[in-house]
Amino acid sequence: MSDRIPLPMPFGWFRVAESSDLAAGEVQSIHYLGKDFVLFRTAQGEASVMDAYCPHLGAHLGYGGEVVGDSIRCPFHHWRFDCSGACVEVPYAKRIPPKARIKTYPTCEKNGIIFIWHHPHDEAPRWEVPEIPELTAEVGWLDIVYHTARVRSHPQEMAENVVDSAHFRYVHGTPDIPEKTFTFDGHIMRAFQGLTFSTPDGELKGSVNIESHGGSIGITRFEGIGETLLVITGTPVDEELHESVIRFRFRVVDGDEATAQALGDAFIAEVTRQHSQDVPIWEHKKFHETPVLCDGDGPIHSIRKYYQQFYA
Repeated sequence: MSDRIPLPMPFGWFRVAESSDLAAGEVQSIHYLGKDFVLFRTAQGEASVMDAYCPHLGAHLGYGGEVVGDSIRCPFHHWRFDCSGACVEVPYAKRIPPKARIKTYPTCEKNGIIFIWHHPHDEAPRWEVPEIPELTAEVGWLDIVYHTARVRSHPQEMAENVVDSAHFRYVHGTPDIPEKTFTFDGHIMRAFQGLTFSTPDGELKGSVNIESHGGSIGITRFEGIGETLLVITGTPVDEELHESVIRFRFRVVDGDEATAQALGDAFIAEVTRQHSQDVPIWEHKKFHETPVLCDGDGPIHSIRKYYQQFYA
């Protein structure tokens, strides 16, 4: 926790890499959730995440460590550890010390993203990462566009923007305050907003459907003028630094890639504009546990209650 934002780090599934960024046999050093990890992919293609430091003499496996088959080899004395964290070889010893083990983390690779399950008391995963078929569709969609940002804030603070409808008008300059309906069901929050577009052929109805899974995976589907998928994964880097990866994908209708690209470019520009306007507020605001709210503020208390389930 920090003095400015006295909220604990949540537990759940958190994105640590894109699948395409980790080749077979590759080793990466990563830092998330206030910890150093080593991420590697075995020769057989399995992604694995474990604590970064060898239990022998503390070498960091992410710097000089090598994948050997289905294990990772320490660069210091060549001790090898499999994906369960067990030491499977000490090349110069007659027996492997019983305590020679590295802590590993449940890993899920889905939707072209590598997630790890983090829980401060090492409890097993309580829900599954959702399937997002549009992210892996091979035809009918433009390529995914990525936008990554690190902000000095907390995931709960950033998530409250979804229900804080008034800020869209006063921060982002939208003509109206959007009206959304919200439902909370276990680890999933859903929101719906109806839209009306003015076109040369008259009004066109559209919609925005939002799902938040565990507070760390946000899926938004826009329909109306074009069909758009927006997927945001959020991962705390430490107590007060948060990384968001935003993925944009746009459907191609009747083979018209040019129109999809033009609509997509405009959409990305607007989303990133709004995000840049939010950042200085997020980075300098102070969390009030008992805020003074008015009747037009949206379900702030509801999303805070929703987030409480992700704290141990």
